[in-house]
Amino acid sequence: MGDASIIFFLTALAIAVTILHTFLKQAGRDEFAYLTLVVGVSIGLIKVLPIIKELFNGVEAVFKLY
Repeated sequence: MGDASIIFFLTALAIAVTILHTFLKQAGRDEFAYLTLVVGVSIGLIKVLPIIKELFNGVEAVFKLY
């Protein structure tokens, strides 16, 4: 993903998870509401972890930490 596209993806994910959580919470489905939050956070982490790994590899290359 490009630099700005990950920000837009995470924003859209946050909006979708918030709407789903709100609807499920008001419908009395608290278990599914919390499950929606967990799944949303997991998807966000799966998308962000490769970028963080690339950042640490770049820092390691700059400072030559082997």
